[in-house]
Formats: sequence, structure tokens, C-alpha cells
Amino acid sequence: MTPQNWAEHTKVGKSLAEKLTVTELISQLMHNSKGIKRLNIKPYVWWNEALHGVARAGIATVFPQAICLAASFSQQLVFEVAETISTEARAKFNESQNNKDYGIYKGLTMWSPNINIYRDPRWGRGQETYGEDPYLTGILGSAFITGLQGNNPEYIKTAACAKHFAVHSGPEENRHSFNAAASKKDLFETYLFAFKKAVKEARVCGIMGAYNRVNGEACCASETLIKKILRDSWGFDGYFVSDCGALPDIVCHHRLAKNPLKGAAMALNAGCDLECGKLYRLLYLSYKMHYIKQETLLQSASRLLAIRSSLGMFDNSCPFNNISPLQNATSEHENLSVKAAEQGIVMLENNGILPLKSNSQKILIVGYNAENDLAYLGNYFGTPKQFCKITQAVCDRNADTSYVQGYSYNLKENRALHQQALEQAQNNDVIIFCSGLDCSFEGEQAGELLKGGGGMLGEQGDRQTLSLPDVQKQLLEELFELKKKIIILNFSGGCIDLRDCKKHADAVLQCWYPGAMGGKAIANILFGAVSPCGKLPVTFYNSVDDLPDFEDYSMTNRTYRYFSGEVQYPFGYGLTYTEFVLSHCEISENELQCKVKNIGGMDCIETLQLYMTCPETDYANPIRSLIKIERFHLGAGEEKTICIHLKDSDFYSVNECGDTVYLSGNYNLYLTDGQSIRCNAGSYVNKKKSVIIEKCPI
Repeated sequence: MTPQNWAEHTKVGKSLAEKLTVTELISQLMHNSKGIKRLNIKPYVWWNEALHGVARAGIATVFPQAICLAASFSQQLVFEVAETISTEARAKFNESQNNKDYGIYKGLTMWSPNINIYRDPRWGRGQETYGEDPYLTGILGSAFITGLQGNNPEYIKTAACAKHFAVHSGPEENRHSFNAAASKKDLFETYLFAFKKAVKEARVCGIMGAYNRVNGEACCASETLIKKILRDSWGFDGYFVSDCGALPDIVCHHRLAKNPLKGAAMALNAGCDLECGKLYRLLYLSYKMHYIKQETLLQSASRLLAIRSSLGMFDNSCPFNNISPLQNATSEHENLSVKAAEQGIVMLENNGILPLKSNSQKILIVGYNAENDLAYLGNYFGTPKQFCKITQAVCDRNADTSYVQGYSYNLKENRALHQQALEQAQNNDVIIFCSGLDCSFEGEQAGELLKGGGGMLGEQGDRQTLSLPDVQKQLLEELFELKKKIIILNFSGGCIDLRDCKKHADAVLQCWYPGAMGGKAIANILFGAVSPCGKLPVTFYNSVDDLPDFEDYSMTNRTYRYFSGEVQYPFGYGLTYTEFVLSHCEISENELQCKVKNIGGMDCIETLQLYMTCPETDYANPIRSLIKIERFHLGAGEEKTICIHLKDSDFYSVNECGDTVYLSGNYNLYLTDGQSIRCNAGSYVNKKKSVIIEKCPI
């Protein structure tokens, strides 16, 4: 949240900006902002990353990747992780300031979280998001923002920045020139929902514009997105920053401006306060050519300096200045990372083999990903103080454990590794196979550096298929033929075709990219120290053949809300080591009340998901939509009464004109825990006439 005295910081920002010359004003609008000694404004680099830990700034706690945090379905956990990240960022900032080190990635403006909708599993950056559902993304993104920014009444701990605004989820290959065509319904129902929540409820400090166009307008120079929606309709009073290198796209790729001077002016005039890049170096010439006014420069600089003021950069009384470097990457923080991974890992299959008993079987761990750093780190990561991978963690619990790599993407090496794994498997009781991907297979636009990694990566970071790499599939097929007990640990940022594993394996865990301490979390689940409790924040489709074209941004037949085909595993699915039963469920005017009992033998976290279906209309609404989550701990044999509070706004939907509407009629409710509870929970009735709650602002 922005502090209660935000108005005072805006005054400071404006007062400082009014003392600057035109050249000095422009110097503040670039991510590498210059210092101005006469006003005691120090140099500052705005570009800092905190997706799942302070990234690219040396030692830091590397938490599970964002998609793994999303699978916890826990606002509290995401808040705790973000709050810890902000502490580590402050620790690094304070040390750097003391050393007069004003370099990149050592600041307090964190360009996180990524709250784009993971609409297509091919998108390489989907791992950075909170999944495919707008409601889940909205509440988790807001929890992360609140955790980063803190609740101090006078200062912000670190300044969050929600990205990428807007309608941005691949393809990576042509993101610099792509035009995302989205209907008003899809825009406000799906793509902008979480951003609105971030602005109006979490009071996010910054918004980052995307590379692409939306309905013909460049996101970083869009009057529609920045002025009409973000500022005029939602009342956003923070700063807007371009994605890095996005502004030259306005001229070179989108071809919306005839030259760089006009391109820079177009972005600034539309409301892009800060550029990550170099085009704003030309703003002085744009000013001289009368493409921009000094008042516009003053407005943007005022916003940026207000943010810096709220971070305590212009006085010595900020309490966060006392955070010591010793508070970075502590054992307490690493324990939180383990907890986060435990709660995000999703058990997809288990025929009873899990949990394992310690020191009671011979275990062979097979797979490059068991020891592959990138399979734990995902992308946008810091340097771990220590690693705990699966081999070490299992050995700590089961002495008779060995490891073989099993496969290689170097086909000359692969055959020998393959044979070694088959031979050793004969002499073991349980095979733990570590399958999946890493950020050399899926990630951000990578150019030649990672192009074609493992034979799976698309030209620029996206996946072309949902299949496992061929070398993994071939080895798995032969291991299955041995009729050994096999547990699959799959590492990936999204859905993988695991249908063969589902048929033949004894257990399957979706581990995502579980962070530097992820091995410990996985072992804790394998050996029953904790029960798995994660739920899928994305649909696991069978094949890309079931999906629309990657470049089609219509939500028709996308995500659980609109997809009508068969799937491997549905959104919200996840098994535990226990079983929950619903003994009572009733709905009153503004509350759903139910009783849930843990009838198994293990304590566990339970996650109730409440979905609604709209009354019939003459336009397509979601098949069902998640509207509430209740997450709580139940001991073995324990029963709790759970109250889910309901209000009219939980049932608002969006019509084809982009208006927010409250429809007359019955909203059918469905309650599930993604495992054993599946219940038609009744109806929420609106007896009034249908009404438009909020007109579309565009």
C-alpha cells in the first residue's frame, strides 16, 4: 500500500521537480537517473527485479518460482514471501548506499510482480505469473504488492511494479511487433482484472507497459490504456515505466511514429513517465521541436521523485534504513522458501506408494533435472546462499540412495547414460525420475543465447509442444517396462503432457521450479514430513492441438473458464495424503456455511474453491469462474465449520460492451477442494433487474 501521507510525498516530488531545468527533468525520466548534487538527489537505477527473490544482485534467498507460489492458493504465504524479499532488498540497498554503490539491481523499485494471464501453455514466461485465472491472479498479485510495499504509514518499504500492461502473454518471438486483438469483454473480464485490483486495492506504486500493441496502440504509448483506463478510470497516481527497449518498437516495429523524436514524444505524452532504455535521451530534441511541453516533463518527473520520496531517499528518518545486511538470506528466510515449495508442489498421482518410509528401500534417482540448477531456479533469480537439491535431500532421509544422470541432450553421450540408468534400475526398489524442463527450454525472449535448448525451445523462448523432451520419453518408456516402482518428479513452469506417466507411474508430483531449497521440500513430501497441498493454477491440457492459434487472444476455448475439451488435470486439482469430507453445506443471503472434516490420518492444509456460473445471457460467459478461496489447516480427525462471506460484487460479470454488470437471476455455485469434495452448493439469487454497475471507460 502507498503510505497514508502519500500526498506529502507528492508535494515533495513536485517541489523538487519544479527546481529542475528541462535537461535535468529529462535526466530523471530514464531508468539510469542522474544525480543532482545541488538538490541532494543521488544517482538512482530504477531497474530492479524481485519476481521470487531479489534477482541479479548477488546472494539472496531464491524462493519458488511465481507459478509455484500460485499453486499454494495462499494470499498469506505470498504476502510473507514478498515481505521477506522486501527486507532483503532493503538490506542490499542500505549496504550499497553506504558504499556509494549506485549500480543496477541494488535499488528499491522492484519491477515485480508479473500479473499477466497465463492464457496459453506455450508461453515461455507463463512461469512468472500466478496462472490462468483472473481472480486468483488478482488476489495473489495484490498480496505480493502489499508484502513488498509494507504498511508503514509514512514510508514504502520497496515499491512494487505490476507488469506487463497489458494483454501480454506471448508469442515471445514477435513480441516487439505483435498486435494483440482483444474484445472489450475479454479485456476487462480477463486481461485487466488483476491490474485493476493492483491499482485500486493494493495501491501499487508502478505499472510497466508491455512490448506489444493492443488493438493497434503500442502499450507504452497508449492513450487508451494509460490515460483513459489507468489514470482517468482507475485513478492511478503512481509511475508508468516502459518495458526495457520497448519504446524504439514504436518506430521500428509498430511503425506508429515516423522518427525516434516523435516516438519518444508519443510515449511521454501518453503518460509513460520512465523509460527503461535509451530513446528518452532524445527528449530534449523533441522538446525543442515542440513535440512535448515542459509541463509534461514536470508531471512525469514529479511522479518519479514522489516515489523516491516515499521510499525515504530524501531524508534520514526512514525506519527501513536500519535494516542490516545480516538480514539478507537468513536461515529463517530459507525455511520460508522450503515452506513455500511444500505448499506449492502439486501431487497429481499416487497409488499409495507415497509417503515413503525412511531407510526402508533402495532408491535410484534418475534424471539431469535432479542436479540441474536451472530446474530449481526458474528465471529471474538471485545467487543462492546454499542449494538443497533432490539427491542430497533424499540421501538425508534414505541412506541407500544413488543417482545417475540417465539422459543428455548431447545425443553422443545420451546412449551410454541411458544404458547406465537401465542397468542400475534393475538393482533398486524405487526409481525417482526427475523429468521436465528448465529456463533454457522455456522463458523470456532469448535470442541466440538459448535458442533451441534441448531441442524444445521455440525460436524465441516459447514452447512448441507440451511433450517431454524425446530423450526423457525414451528412457521413461524403457524404465516402465522394468515394472519397478516409479515416482515422477516433474519440473516445469506449466503443463506437460504426462499421460504416459499417469498410466504407468506410481506417483507424479508437479514440482514447478521450487527454489534453491526445493529439494528439501520435495523430500519432506516424499517421506511424509508434510502432506502435499498444492492446487493447479493452470489447466493441464493434453496437447497444443486442442488449443486455438497461439496468436489468437480471444478467450474462446482457453483456460478452464472457456475450454470445453478433455484435459489431463483440471484447474484447481491437487491430491493430499488425507481425505476431506463435506458434512454440511448451506447458503443464506450473504454467506455459504459448510462443515469440513479430515477423515484421514495426517494433518493437512485444505483449500476450498468456490465457483459460480452466471444466469443465461445472449452472449458467452465463462463455464464457471472462481470467486472465493478458503484455505485452512485441519488436523487428522478434526472438523471445522467454514463460513464463506458473499457480496453482490462477487457476482459481477462483463458484457460484450465491456460494461460491468449484475445480472438478474440465479448464480449457481459449485464447491470443491480439487480432490474429494465436489458439491453443487446451491444458488445465489439476484431478484432485482439486471443493471450496469460500471460503464466501460473506452
